[in-house]
Amino acid sequence: MSRPAIPKEEATRYAKVLNEIGSKYDFDPLLAVSMIHYESRWLPGAASDDGEDYGLGQVRARFVGACRGEEDPVHAPSDACKAVKANLLAGEVNLRQMGVIIGANKKMCVEKRGKMKPELWIAGYQGLSQPERNKWCTPGPTTTRVMDYHKELLATLSPKPKAVAAKVPAKGAVAAKTPVVAKGAVAAKAPVAAKGTAPTAAKSAAAAKAPAKAPAKVAPAKAAPAKATPAKAAPGKPAKSSKGPRAQGVIHEPRHR
Repeated sequence: MSRPAIPKEEATRYAKVLNEIGSKYDFDPLLAVSMIHYESRWLPGAASDDGEDYGLGQVRARFVGACRGEEDPVHAPSDACKAVKANLLAGEVNLRQMGVIIGANKKMCVEKRGKMKPELWIAGYQGLSQPERNKWCTPGPTTTRVMDYHKELLATLSPKPKAVAAKVPAKGAVAAKTPVVAKGAVAAKAPVAAKGTAPTAAKSAAAAKAPAKAPAKVAPAKAAPAKATPAKAAPGKPAKSSKGPRAQGVIHEPRHR
């Protein structure tokens, strides 16, 4: 999302280190992803214009290794300090150093603020502490941007809930229709055939239980004088068949680490 053209092999190497430092220093690796998005747009060779910050996490070189304690590590660095700066341009090295800085800021925020919320130690990482005013780990606008981007990452990368597929009737099946009775109306009762008479053509509960091939409709027998020939059953109509429904501005923040 920050650098779409990054080779998969390079991204995989960085992801491995991020998981490693996240586990070691107890933080969500996606927080580091968000920080790097605003620090360097995931360009390992990025360096600040003032010559202070290097690599993916824009690590301040003057506080690392041989550069620490030098009189002018920016304009007159020793050979050893130059080697440190060159090393910080290697992605994995920079991420591991970033982990060290995150761990130190988490510890500092607990000591100075009694808290270890991500926005506090991220503010410390961004150099927003003010020791001269006894203000430590104070979030600013850049901290808010990182936290907002972290929320965006979570929303984008979290697995989506699976949709429940609706059941489709079997091919050729007929869905049973439930009769609808108007409000306040009384449902008509099925007629009861007189004892000894043939069933009527009216639909009844008994007819619903009949086998698939329903017998032809039969007309009710007519009353006749004695010894009269019984009425013939009227031929029924065949049932109708129905078928079912088928980055690249780099943010350079002062750091006090």
